Amino acid sequence: MQFLNPQFLWFLLLGLLPVALYLFRRKSKTVNVSTLVFFKTLAREHQESAWLRRLKKWLSFLMTMLILSLVVFVLARLIARQDDPDQYQTVVILLDRSASMGMTRENGETVLEAGKRMLRERLEKVPNEIGTALIAYDSRPEVVQPRTFTRRELISRLDSVEVRPISDDRQEAFETAKLIAGLEKPAVIWHVSDRPFSTSMNPEPGETEAEGGEGIAIRELLLAAEDTLNVGITSFQIRPVPLEYSRYEVFLQVALNAAATEGTTTRLEVSVGGIPNQFREIDLEPGERVGMTFRLTGSSEQIMHLRLKTAGDRFGIDDELKVLLPAQQPVLAAWIRPDDREDPYTRFALSSIQESGRFELLKGTPDAWPFNEKVDAVIFDGWLPETWPSDLPAIVINPPGSVGPVLARALEQPIPYDSIRVANEDHPVLFRIASTRLALTQTAVFESVGALEPLWIAGNDPILSAGEIGGQRLVIFGFSPGMSERLPLTASFPLLMGNALLWAVDREGGDPRLDVLPTGALSEVSSEAVEWSSFDGETWRPERVSSEAGVIEMDRVGLWKSGETERGSAYLLSAGESDLPTSGITRDREYFSGGASSGSALRWWILGAIGFFLLLESFLFHRYAVY
Repeated sequence: MQFLNPQFLWFLLLGLLPVALYLFRRKSKTVNVSTLVFFKTLAREHQESAWLRRLKKWLSFLMTMLILSLVVFVLARLIARQDDPDQYQTVVILLDRSASMGMTRENGETVLEAGKRMLRERLEKVPNEIGTALIAYDSRPEVVQPRTFTRRELISRLDSVEVRPISDDRQEAFETAKLIAGLEKPAVIWHVSDRPFSTSMNPEPGETEAEGGEGIAIRELLLAAEDTLNVGITSFQIRPVPLEYSRYEVFLQVALNAAATEGTTTRLEVSVGGIPNQFREIDLEPGERVGMTFRLTGSSEQIMHLRLKTAGDRFGIDDELKVLLPAQQPVLAAWIRPDDREDPYTRFALSSIQESGRFELLKGTPDAWPFNEKVDAVIFDGWLPETWPSDLPAIVINPPGSVGPVLARALEQPIPYDSIRVANEDHPVLFRIASTRLALTQTAVFESVGALEPLWIAGNDPILSAGEIGGQRLVIFGFSPGMSERLPLTASFPLLMGNALLWAVDREGGDPRLDVLPTGALSEVSSEAVEWSSFDGETWRPERVSSEAGVIEMDRVGLWKSGETERGSAYLLSAGESDLPTSGITRDREYFSGGASSGSALRWWILGAIGFFLLLESFLFHRYAVY
């Protein structure tokens, strides 16, 4: 048993009044009267024996004291203690406010609203002398309320917590909670979320990834909808198609949450500049992720709109994307080669990618190096400078020797190979390259040192490598395009050169100021305000947000614009948040909901006892009273 408001126990001192009245009663006086007729009508108890009257007097005194004590107990809120067996001094509330907590439950309230409501009820039975802290978390934890004994202040801060469309990082949040809980032990951490610390969605009793440590207990209030179905966009990427003007390639991944009771079909609608472009029907099974790639035509600065339509989907924040098509700013490259060693096939490949509009090329001999004009990348073809330019991305074709990070030597006798082995076919340099159909002639041997990664291997030596050394991107070709049998006149060689240039200058995603960022990320801006077209799961609405210290957080879903040139978009794109759980997990649910009702029931029992003793005292001692 414990008192939630022990300060009211001082009212027990009022019991001194009945004690004084019963101990210091006036003595009876003898008075002469003219008749005894009226005294015969007095109550029967006045005619009882002296010992019985004395017994009733003390019984009445005890019942008065009992009634007074019960009244004080009600004011002090006496409850049956149902907390952890160990007495604790600190309660740390760890409240999940990530995107999935905005899921609407069957009664119309969100998961976060249900959690806050149950927390308010549970806090009613925590004594005021116990310090309580509140931490809300998404991708980063925030101490909303430090440890306090003021319950009203804590409740006010609890009510202010809102859902943020950001994925969660519960491990970092848990470490913060343990830090606060460890300041005053013993302590308990209340984790309120729609999923447990455990990675298993159906954990065994007591199974959890989080260990509070000595003196720190963990309680989890897990809330979710009873029947959830959600199809969401979990991955997205867009890039201009190499060597094809105004063509873009889009990769999209959609997933159905594993807790769905059955498979479903979703409809993907794609529009560019407000005009419908294409649509697809996608069949999904519970827990399945489907990736797809499609192409579309558009111009830079147009808005591409992707929308998923699924029957029964009540979590819309991951169903739509609006993205500005990236600007295709040309890459300015310098091609340095000796006149007597110019390869006509290399010239033809570079001229082909230049005609696509994505590249501009400056040609020169070693005498013209270094160029006065600033370039994005340099191509050394059969020649290397004496001093290596570490501030420029570089592509080295058929290196004659070693300079800087290039450790190579030319072969006196070139070696032809009918086929090559692919070491990493997913590298951006090999995008859309049919590597297995090529035949190459090796003209140089080089070492893949540091972060240089072999992409093609001929015999036992790397023949094409790419990597980043000291912040400089480098691609090395250890073969001669003109001497190779199945390479120069194929489409693979111009594509290879285009991919290498795009990757070297980091332009595979277009203009870096048109990034598609995950929510929760930070971005630098130059203006004092950012204009948003944000999506709340149902509608798009314009917003204007001030930027502090030139940095904004991607704390909402949608498109943003800063000034005239800085633009971007932010979306959830989280497989974990889109994989909504069900309410099948009930760990510690009785701890949060049952305790409050037991305290209320005990209060009604005490009030009932007060009424019973009042009626009993009235029946025993006052039923024959004369007024």
